[in-house]
Amino acid sequence: MYRGQRLARMLEAKIESDEYLFSIDRRYWYEVERTKLSSDVQSAFFPSAYDSETEAFLDASREVSNNICLQIYYSLATSLLSFLLTKTSINGILGRGGMFVFSKNQIKNFLQLPDEWISSDKRVLDLGAGDGDVSQVLSHFYKNVYATETSQVMQWRLKQHGFNILDIEKWKETGPYELISVLNLLDRHYNPQKLLKELFELSSRSNCMVLLAIVLPVSQYVEFNLKNASNTYPDNWLPISGTTFEEQINSIVHDVFEPSNFEVVRWTKLPYLCEGDSVRAYYKLDDAIFLLKPRKTSDQVQYSENLESQHVHHEHDTL
Repeated sequence: MYRGQRLARMLEAKIESDEYLFSIDRRYWYEVERTKLSSDVQSAFFPSAYDSETEAFLDASREVSNNICLQIYYSLATSLLSFLLTKTSINGILGRGGMFVFSKNQIKNFLQLPDEWISSDKRVLDLGAGDGDVSQVLSHFYKNVYATETSQVMQWRLKQHGFNILDIEKWKETGPYELISVLNLLDRHYNPQKLLKELFELSSRSNCMVLLAIVLPVSQYVEFNLKNASNTYPDNWLPISGTTFEEQINSIVHDVFEPSNFEVVRWTKLPYLCEGDSVRAYYKLDDAIFLLKPRKTSDQVQYSENLESQHVHHEHDTL
C-alpha cells in the first residue's frame, strides 16, 4: 500500500516536471546579457538558435525517461556495477546518459564551413570524446576522427564508431589536424594549464583552430588523475572570476585564453543536454563554445622572419 502510494507520487511529480521542462521558452537557452560583456568579448559573440535536431534529442530523451522498465533496469545495473566501475564506464556499458552539445547545422554555421566543404580528407582530434555521440556530429565534416578517452569502456564505444583511438599522453605528438575539439574537458582535466599548453603547441604546429567548450559557471572535478587515482581535485585551478555566466565569460577570455596565447575568433552559448532518467526528462547546463586561434609567440615570429629572409636571399642569389 505504502509503496504504491509512493510510486504514484513519484509518477505525478515526474509528469509535472516533464510539463514544466517542455513548456520552457528555449530561445533563452542561447541568449546572453551583452551589456555585461567586455567590448572585445561582445564583438566575438556568435548567436545560435534552437533547431530540429535539438528537439529530436529532447523528444528521444523524454521517451527513454518515461520507459519505467528501462529505468528500473538502469537503476539496478548501476547499483551493481558501481562497486567496480566509474559512472562514466557504467554509462558506456549501459548505453545511457547520452550527451548533446550541438547539431550538424549549428556547428557548421559556427565554424562557418562553406557548402562546398570536402570532408573526406579532413582530420579532427577529439579529446575526451566519451561515447562518441558528439564526435559523430563532427565526423560529418571531418571524416577522419582521432579521439582520446580514459575509460576503456568508452574506448570500446569509440572503436564501434570506427574512430582512431590515441594514447592519452601521446596525442600531442600526432597531427597535423584541421581541427582540435576539446568539449567539456578543461574543467575535468587534472592539469588544465598543461592541457592548454599542449593544445597551443599542437594547434600551432597544425596551423588549425581549437574548438573548446566549458560549462559556466565553472565547477572543476577530476574523475581520472594520472598521479593520484583517488584525487578528484585538479593540480591547478582555472583562474576564472565572477559568478554569472557573462562575468565568467569575460574572465576565461582575459585570464585563461589570452595568457595561454589563444585568440578568441568567435564564441557562442549552447545548452549542454543530457539524457533524462526516472526523475527528469532531460538535464541542461549552459555551455560556452569557443573557436580559438593560437597566437604566434615571439619565437615563432622570429622563426617565420628568418625563413622569409632566407627565402628572399635565395631568390636574390638565383637571379
